[in-house]
Amino acid sequence: MAGSGPEPVEILESRGAERRFSTWWRAQSTRRRLVLALGPAALLVLAFLTVDLTRPQPPAPAATAWPAEHAAVTYDGMPAGDPSGRTADFSVSVRNQDAAPLTVVQMTVDYRGLTLHTDPRLPVAVQPGQTVRIQLIATAADCTRIPMDDELPFIDVTFRNIRAIGQESEILGDRYTSDLHRAMTAACRRG
Repeated sequence: MAGSGPEPVEILESRGAERRFSTWWRAQSTRRRLVLALGPAALLVLAFLTVDLTRPQPPAPAATAWPAEHAAVTYDGMPAGDPSGRTADFSVSVRNQDAAPLTVVQMTVDYRGLTLHTDPRLPVAVQPGQTVRIQLIATAADCTRIPMDDELPFIDVTFRNIRAIGQESEILGDRYTSDLHRAMTAACRRG
C-alpha cells in the first residue's frame, strides 16, 4: 500500500457551530430564552393583524330611522253589524314605509276599564313596503272606568326595527272615535 496516503478525514463543521450555539443559549437567562423562542411567533401574529386591520372594510349599512317614523297606522273600520255583548272588533292597518323590516310589538289602550287583544297575536313582522291588517278586539271589562266623552281616543303602538324599540300614540281619527263610543255605549248598556 505504498503510495497511498492517509485516509481523508471528514470534518463536521456543524459540530463546532452547534457547540457555540449551545454554550451561548445556556448563558442566556430564562426570560431571554422565552423571548427568543416566542418572538418570531409574536411577530408573525402582529404582521397578520396589521394586514387584517389595514384591509379596506365594507361600508357600514345605511342608518335606518326610528321605527315609528316610517310606520303608518290607519283605521279601517268595524265589521258590519252591531257589536255583540261587551266586545267590539276594530280593524287597523300598519304600513312599513322604511327599507328595513319593522315589528309591531304591542298595541294597548289607555282606558283602565277596556282590555285590548289582537288578531293575529303580536308581535307581527311587517316587511318593507308591506301593509298588515290587525284586528283589535276591545272588551268592556269595567264600564265605570271607560270615558264615554273622550274626543281623541288613541292606541299606543310599540314598534321595533334594527335601530330601536319605541312607542307611538296613534290618534286614528273621527271615524274611530265615533265607532269606539258607539260600541262601548252599547256594550255598557247591555252589561
